[in-house]
Amino acid sequence: MTENKSKEDILNGLTNAVIQGDQDSAKELATKVIENGGMVDPYEAIVDGLAKGMSIMSDKYENGEVFVPHLLVASNAMYSGMKVLTPYIKTDEASKQAIVVIGTVQGDVHDIGKNLVKTMLTASGFNAIDLGNDVQLDDFVEKAKEYKADAISMSALMTTTMGGMETVIDKLKEEGLRDSVIVMVGGAPVSEDYANEIGADATLPDADSAADWLKDAVKELEPAERRWSEEKISTSKVKYREELAKKTVSEEVDIGRETAKEIIDEVESVGTKGKEEMTSIERVTSSLADKKVDRLPVYPLACGVTRKFVPATYKQYAIDPEMFAQSAYAGAKYLDYDMFVGLIDLSITAGDLGCEITYPEEDTPSSKGHIEDYEEIEVPEVKEGTRAYELVQATKLAKEKLHELGKPVVGFHEGPLLTLTQLMGADRVMMDMKTNPEVVRDAVDKCADYVNSVTEKFFEEDACDALCIDNLWSNNKIMSEDDYWKFDGKFIVDKHVPLFKKYDQPYMIHSCADSVHYDTQISKFGTDLFSYAYYPNEREQGSKNYSDLIPKYGHECCMMGEVDPIQFMDNSSETIDKIKSDTDNVLTGAINTLKENGLQSKYVVSTGCEIPPGGPLTGVKEMIDLVKEKGPELQKKTMG
Repeated sequence: MTENKSKEDILNGLTNAVIQGDQDSAKELATKVIENGGMVDPYEAIVDGLAKGMSIMSDKYENGEVFVPHLLVASNAMYSGMKVLTPYIKTDEASKQAIVVIGTVQGDVHDIGKNLVKTMLTASGFNAIDLGNDVQLDDFVEKAKEYKADAISMSALMTTTMGGMETVIDKLKEEGLRDSVIVMVGGAPVSEDYANEIGADATLPDADSAADWLKDAVKELEPAERRWSEEKISTSKVKYREELAKKTVSEEVDIGRETAKEIIDEVESVGTKGKEEMTSIERVTSSLADKKVDRLPVYPLACGVTRKFVPATYKQYAIDPEMFAQSAYAGAKYLDYDMFVGLIDLSITAGDLGCEITYPEEDTPSSKGHIEDYEEIEVPEVKEGTRAYELVQATKLAKEKLHELGKPVVGFHEGPLLTLTQLMGADRVMMDMKTNPEVVRDAVDKCADYVNSVTEKFFEEDACDALCIDNLWSNNKIMSEDDYWKFDGKFIVDKHVPLFKKYDQPYMIHSCADSVHYDTQISKFGTDLFSYAYYPNEREQGSKNYSDLIPKYGHECCMMGEVDPIQFMDNSSETIDKIKSDTDNVLTGAINTLKENGLQSKYVVSTGCEIPPGGPLTGVKEMIDLVKEKGPELQKKTMG
């Protein structure tokens, strides 16, 4: 680099370094700013150079010109420059950076969305204290106190972990700190209604909007010394005392267990809702083949929540095959659903490949200790002692029990790219797709080999009636369809799908992504059943519902979705009515859409993701009962 660069050259150079993801150039130019001592102010270099580049990349992302890997590489370049410049920024109290404590809640290792929000907050001038993923809930509060933060930002992708957000907010109230900080929550399943329900200040649709909203919100805050004063904290404790007291009484009751008892008593005294023409196995098999059925199958993704019938802790459900099978059997008996999907967590295969797994008593197990190098990946044998082997045995035992009730069991495990992101960390893998693509592809290839071994073990053991694979990263907001094909799809088509054909098994996928590459995951894979989520707020960005999916894919694939699972966390009469109304709308709409497209049964009424395993079971039963009561007449009236 020459010594006579102008101010404009340096600012443009910083901007371009971010756009190009050039860490070395960003660091070099930032050093030039410091060495020149005054030609470019360090703060100006950040705002009009680095942050400008990130803003341009964000706009490109929103316009679909670049994807998450590009943003992650760009953010690394921005941080490289900022690391040099930040110590030289002159600040006074009036211009002090607002502080945000940010992280993904306990039990959830998905941090791409969190990282994007952090990047845009940093580019907007915030000091983002990043706690990472799988953050202990108390840490949000403790770090907010330590830094006298202006805001807390929490994210979650999994419905099973979202309750942690409310726990943090309650902890803030308990300690008298709720009025001292703004609380922002986010993640694909987080709706405005949910944010309001748990007492958050806002949820925003994307990282840019979050940064813009928070910039305005912090302007309305009182000065930090007043918000964090002993007087303010004492007053706030009193303010929330009564509310928390009522809540504590309510939380002392295990609502899942209590509602399970109520359902058991009802079924034992009056039985299930009437005798039906077909068994669940007959109904599901016929629906996959678009044959005549008495009604459409129904299965809210009630997996871990069924342990409340036993009862068992989540840890017991996750590691004890007998408890797993008992939970599945009890759910089938007392809820009378049409199938059971053996989902435990998304870290089964990653755990066997060397990732450390945590096993909370009442939360979903998750990957924690990522391995350091791709070269460390070694493909083990699926044998006793591996998580996958235990999952196969648990599923096999559940199948034996559920067949007594005429219910099919669908096994479940992770696909190749999902395995790698759990093993190495999603943000690292996404960045390396751009910087070390061959290394990533080689690693996915190894993961695909283990995924194949697990699948073959399921089939050899005859452990399930069908097998569902979570191929999460097919998402047109995360990566392009071409990149998804290169880093996951090709390995599935070349290696995994042929194994299903060898054993004459239907290929099934579950994905709770908000905007799926359906052409690849259905048409190229030859998928027989696709379990999908629908996010109405993301419809313009590509989230699809039955009215979109049945006409386009119904003749080749049975669709399964789409009732919002977050609703099932609430047991109020208003929410139960909403669950029934949504179920009715999906049932009626799907049947009519099937008829309009020359089909009769190729749809399963379900939820877009797993029912939160710590919530009540009332909504699950009401959803199933509605389909059982209304489905036969509607099916006959519509299809004849």
